[in-house]
Amino acid sequence: MTEPDAIGALSAAFPGRIRTARLADLTTWRIGGDASVLEADSPGMLEEVTGTARDLGVRIFVLGRGSNILASDSGCDGLVIRLSGAFRRILWRRDGDLWRVEAGASAMLPGLAGASCMKGAAGLEFAVGIPGTVGGAVFMNAGAYGASISELVYSVRYLSEKGWVTAGREGCGFGYRTSAFQSSTGIVASVALELRAGDAAALMESASGILRKRRESFPLKLPNAGSVFRRTEGAPPPGRLIEEAGLKGRRAGGAMISDLHANFIVNTGGASSGDVTDLVGDARRAVFETSGVSLVEEIRYLGRFGGQTGGR
Repeated sequence: MTEPDAIGALSAAFPGRIRTARLADLTTWRIGGDASVLEADSPGMLEEVTGTARDLGVRIFVLGRGSNILASDSGCDGLVIRLSGAFRRILWRRDGDLWRVEAGASAMLPGLAGASCMKGAAGLEFAVGIPGTVGGAVFMNAGAYGASISELVYSVRYLSEKGWVTAGREGCGFGYRTSAFQSSTGIVASVALELRAGDAAALMESASGILRKRRESFPLKLPNAGSVFRRTEGAPPPGRLIEEAGLKGRRAGGAMISDLHANFIVNTGGASSGDVTDLVGDARRAVFETSGVSLVEEIRYLGRFGGQTGGR
């Protein structure tokens, strides 16, 4: 069965649920062509959709807010799934000196961090300005300012090809900006966090300071996907290496290596996925030539790039 035929069969199985959408409208870089998109609003629906897609041979990519995604201008084959409804729920429970929080994968991370501070639940202050979902944060082990989501995770519930699984922190394979979910077909549905009790006023002040620092340090006024490259152990930060290689402000079409922070590539207007990949390649080559460091992307690719298909 061809890809279009398989998508057609999937659409027939879930009438009215699959639509064609521009990935540029679903990603923070505001780049990307068309894709078949379905919103799953309950665990039961997610299980049914993924099972049917698997039977039909349809490739699946689960997309949160799209804050670390470069989508191809030629679009994406397969099915893009976005989680909604029940996956947005957040449940709070105070247990002595701990706050126990269960958050759905599509709950927004900044909102959860802000609510934590207001309740006097400490640990998520670093995340107040990270524009992603809870599921995406677990998938990428998101972090900032020396902290990461993995330090707070008690367990993660996810859908595997064999059914529902709940894994403790040790079973999630967390590392620097990585998790076991990046190399598996498991779909994160919810996460249970343990936060220590703290002073709400002090936490809100700390979070406000972090937000001010982000606004001063990062190019937040133009569409971007956050940090493009991961930090290499034992090496200076990627932004410094790119700046020292003389690429700050380098342009390719509508894309530019930010003149505020060189580990950000911004869309100045009408940037294509090819413009961004050109700058990614320029940065990797220049940094290796000037410092010997091989930069590795933190961003993920969705769609067709150079004849290859990215995404999961």
